[in-house]
Amino acid sequence: MIAKDPEVAPHLQVVMVENYNVTAASFLIPAADISEQISLASKEASGTGNMKFMLNGALTLGTEDGANVEIHELVGDENIYVSGKDSETVIDLYANNGYVSREFYEQDAIKPLVDFIVSDEVVALGNKERLERLHNELIVKDWFMTLLDLEDYIKVKEEMLADYEDRSSWLEKVIVNTSKAGFFSSDRTIAQYNEDIWKLG
Repeated sequence: MIAKDPEVAPHLQVVMVENYNVTAASFLIPAADISEQISLASKEASGTGNMKFMLNGALTLGTEDGANVEIHELVGDENIYVSGKDSETVIDLYANNGYVSREFYEQDAIKPLVDFIVSDEVVALGNKERLERLHNELIVKDWFMTLLDLEDYIKVKEEMLADYEDRSSWLEKVIVNTSKAGFFSSDRTIAQYNEDIWKLG
């Protein structure tokens, strides 16, 4: 759909990298400007990948989850783009059944995005049954709270893309990120594991 859209195609491509591995990563990560690490806070889905992006000069757009938290502490508010709820809020929502996906779905900014999944244009290109199941899952259950952070993610990403246009300021952020990435060295990590967990002497 994107490839056939005359307005979008010159500016955007979507590529699925099959059999993604370290070799593929060695080409893709150094070429990236933005590292999106948008797992739901408290799920600890982000790991060493975002560290590799950081080391190679990509700025992080992410939730306060996993290594994003450490990156945020290292580079400061002005050199990372954080969106979404924090871990404590998410854990509390799970504990108290406080997240109702339909309430988010009904919002004017979100409903058209979710409904697009089952639009005629998308159904014509995909599997109708699977798309309808996904659409229903987001509205009825949405266990991973996909809609919780959606509006904030869009807002922060728009800010990030606007900042990208100021190349001098952007490159200053890149330099800060790259220079702070040394914290994630293997030597420091193993030493800390030994001190906190293994206690081998």
